[in-house]
Amino acid sequence: MERVPPPGREQREEPWIPSERLSLKEAVDAYTISAARACFLEKDVGSLSPGKWADFVVLSADSWDSSFANAEGVGSTTTKVQATYVGGTQVYPKANYNEMDLERV
Repeated sequence: MERVPPPGREQREEPWIPSERLSLKEAVDAYTISAARACFLEKDVGSLSPGKWADFVVLSADSWDSSFANAEGVGSTTTKVQATYVGGTQVYPKANYNEMDLERV
């Protein structure tokens, strides 16, 4: 993952200690399955698997794409939340969201 300074602040040559950087997958794992394991809840939460509780959002852009964070800059308003699911149930938008390829989620 890359960290960038706020607008108007200059980038230092080496802003973070390279050995302490995380990949996107490592960061997502830390907040999902690793957090579930720390609470001994990995059988119920922490990943999108059949039978587990699922809270997630569907975005209008592919956040795994390496250009996602850099295309519009941090804090971009071009990526929109298309749908929100809590406990596996769609709660936003209220109307049924067009079925999309959730296999990638």
